[in-house]
Amino acid sequence: MIRGRTAAPLALTLTLLAGTASAQQGEPKLSDVMPPPAAATDQPSSVNRDERAVEVLTAAREALVEAKTVLFTVQSEINAKSGPLAAFKLGADGNVWARQEDNGTWTRTMIGQADDIGTSEQISFTVIKSGQNASWIDHENQEVIHAIGRYAKGRVYGSADLLGVDYLFAAKPFAAELGAPTLEYVGTETLDGTVCDVVRADYGERTLAKRWYLASSDGFPRRIVEELMEGAERVYDYSQVKVDAEIPDARFEIDAPNTYVVKNLPERRIAVNAPEGSEPIVSSPDDEVGQLFGSDVGDTGTPFTAQDIFGVEYNTESYAGKPLVLYFWASWLPGSNNAVEDIVKISDHLGDDGQLLSMAIRERQPENASNILLDMGRDDIPVITNGGRAGGAYNIARVPALIILDGEGKIIYRNDEYKPGETTDAVIKILDQLKD
Repeated sequence: MIRGRTAAPLALTLTLLAGTASAQQGEPKLSDVMPPPAAATDQPSSVNRDERAVEVLTAAREALVEAKTVLFTVQSEINAKSGPLAAFKLGADGNVWARQEDNGTWTRTMIGQADDIGTSEQISFTVIKSGQNASWIDHENQEVIHAIGRYAKGRVYGSADLLGVDYLFAAKPFAAELGAPTLEYVGTETLDGTVCDVVRADYGERTLAKRWYLASSDGFPRRIVEELMEGAERVYDYSQVKVDAEIPDARFEIDAPNTYVVKNLPERRIAVNAPEGSEPIVSSPDDEVGQLFGSDVGDTGTPFTAQDIFGVEYNTESYAGKPLVLYFWASWLPGSNNAVEDIVKISDHLGDDGQLLSMAIRERQPENASNILLDMGRDDIPVITNGGRAGGAYNIARVPALIILDGEGKIIYRNDEYKPGETTDAVIKILDQLKD
């Protein structure tokens, strides 16, 4: 199932590679954040939807709604002819079994391997997702994890997102595409003997444009091309597709050695996928505990010490008594310039009344993140280039993300659905309230 490839040398997060609508942490899907398709007779003049493209997508949506099961094989990787991603092939191969439940949601089992970010290794994964629930096997730590919402995270879980399956089984199939401002019918193309209608959807600035290759026979995609940047694309190829094939129920159950430890996240809540009789792993009220730290609003934020590229250490406890803004981002993200502009705006607004730490995540070449701000003459804004541990402590699953700690170290604001400009305005408003 796994073809040979050169392992990826460049560090990109799964959020970029699987798209901004990744459901990795229970995030909103494209169908939740894009407008519903307008009626053909009531479309605003600014919308340009090709009539044939709408027809193809509508047929594909209806076919998927009627389907009961789908099984297929996936191969994905980045193809770039030039630019920073030219030598970058981070990819995954796997098999997928999907079953539509009575409530319209899809349960999907994904088994395969993916290139590990920034290493020459590959990660084997067995992941089952259904709505906000997820289960997976971590063979390295001999654990079976059952998680809910944004508590679903980690290397094993995130690897399955490189298959692009969440694009196929959104809560409202093809709602994002039918609601895209620009929708174009490109023509037909034959892939492995299957004739496909090709539709390009441009969703606007916040979501990468995609080309959908939809089989004329059953409407199911045989390829999705995600336009990462000029000259670089992520290609998802779907083959050996079988719609309404019989799939045993056992395929949607976690099968791991009984010696593996079962963990349920968040604590004190059993995931729907957890085996009958499972108990959450919790601390006893009699256990001795010190200061409790958390990652949600109202919790005391986890303290940490981190360094910039020059080895200068920054300790969160040094900022006691003043607001501390943790801005998690990455220099290689599309739209990173917008992130930097927001970093500067927030930092300038804080002035001497607080501190902003710019937390660069998964930077294989840390100097890139530092140089962006240094080239702007902003050596006054710390760029933390080993922010991975802090990101883990605060359950950061995608970037940009932003957290505000008050003078007592409590989390008073958290945003995991960052929107350029809009989020910054909300942050500034909160910081002004802290001054009052």
